[in-house]
Amino acid sequence: MSGRILVVDDIATNRLILRAKLSSAYFEVLLADCGAQALEMALTELPDMILLDVMMPDMDGYQVCQTLKSRPETAHIPVIMVTAANSTEEKIRGLDAGADDFLSKPIHDFTLFARVRNLMRVKMMFDELKLRETTSQELGLGAFLEDHSFGTDETGRVMLATKTPKQGEDWATCIRSRLPFETTAGSDEAEIFAMARENTPDVFIVCQHLANGGDGLRLVSNLHANPATRQSAIILVVEDNEFETAGKGLELGASDYIHAPFDPNEMVARLRSQMRRKKYSDRLRSNVRDGLKMAVIDPLTGLYNRRYATQHMQRIIEHSKESGLPYAVMMMDLDRFKSVNDTYGHDAGDHVLKEFARRLQENLRGIDLVARLGGEEFLVVMPDTGPSEVEFAAERLRRAINDAEFTINNTRSIPVTVSIGVAFGGPADENPGLLIQHADEALYQSKSSGRNRVTYFAAAA
Repeated sequence: MSGRILVVDDIATNRLILRAKLSSAYFEVLLADCGAQALEMALTELPDMILLDVMMPDMDGYQVCQTLKSRPETAHIPVIMVTAANSTEEKIRGLDAGADDFLSKPIHDFTLFARVRNLMRVKMMFDELKLRETTSQELGLGAFLEDHSFGTDETGRVMLATKTPKQGEDWATCIRSRLPFETTAGSDEAEIFAMARENTPDVFIVCQHLANGGDGLRLVSNLHANPATRQSAIILVVEDNEFETAGKGLELGASDYIHAPFDPNEMVARLRSQMRRKKYSDRLRSNVRDGLKMAVIDPLTGLYNRRYATQHMQRIIEHSKESGLPYAVMMMDLDRFKSVNDTYGHDAGDHVLKEFARRLQENLRGIDLVARLGGEEFLVVMPDTGPSEVEFAAERLRRAINDAEFTINNTRSIPVTVSIGVAFGGPADENPGLLIQHADEALYQSKSSGRNRVTYFAAAA
């Protein structure tokens, strides 16, 4: 995972140490020696993350963080505050200022990289949502989200997964007394998962160990993997005080963690931060969804249509030029789809198209572009993806269609297969139409070679 990180510290040695550590992990590192320079570089360079020292001569890190979070241009950039102090009061002050995390010197390398990679994933998600919103605006479908909502508490739902019912009651009482959140609690792993799917909360707080031998890390993984709960924030309560456990939780899908025992004020501050970020991401998604529905969403499948796909592909091309990373273009066509309409009727054909779209979305990432170009022809564009990842993804999509028949009106099942053509793009490519044409030529080869297979454009192969 690559990205640009701004390191802000008035002591040159500290800056150089952090730059060496982060550069060794292939991050691009920018340096600032004071608060004023940090604010200027944040606006001009728009880094993916900021590591911000608390004590600086011109203004402290809290002031810098508050200013960053008050500006729409920089409010979504994750900020990790770094200080020699290790008191709960300092952590709470930093989180209240808008910081996304707080690290104490000397910095533990495992903790540093676990936090950085986790917040970098969050930043990538926000960038993708803002990218889609930019495309919507250029199509005349809505304005940017100006209210970044990082400074206001809103109502929300919290679900607690605790070791005992008594612990859940105590935590719920503490949260309700300080924040306007609806709070529920449970201690059984299976029960919590079922409750979450029925009434999805905005934020989960999950203990490492649950009742009856339940595993909090397993619950985190299941919540993050399930489409119904994937967008919820998760705070993991680490009880063994091991950095490795915390890092594993972040890798499995937790948004944040806190070591037990903890000060209730720190939990409240972290919960407030996660809730604000969740509400902001919800609003971004809502803006994109509502703005696009009438003009660029295919009404049958709910996927993007050709108009949006062409425009958004141009954005992916521009992103590739900036990042230097490749991307993949897939053209897909349902095999012998006309016979489905002729044999079972157009209603059955529409059902197949909708189910096909659903399976595509289930087997692709949130950042991937999925569009219906017309009839039974579909387009998938996967940014930041090389040949090895695409080979796996394309075959997974083919199997998702081939391995389970499509049920029509709960009475009959029909076999459906798909042919796929793949082309690759990179920083040197500029014409989305040409890339689609290359993928279409590969698709034709799949069709002429017997259907139900994946073929790669010759130049990429």
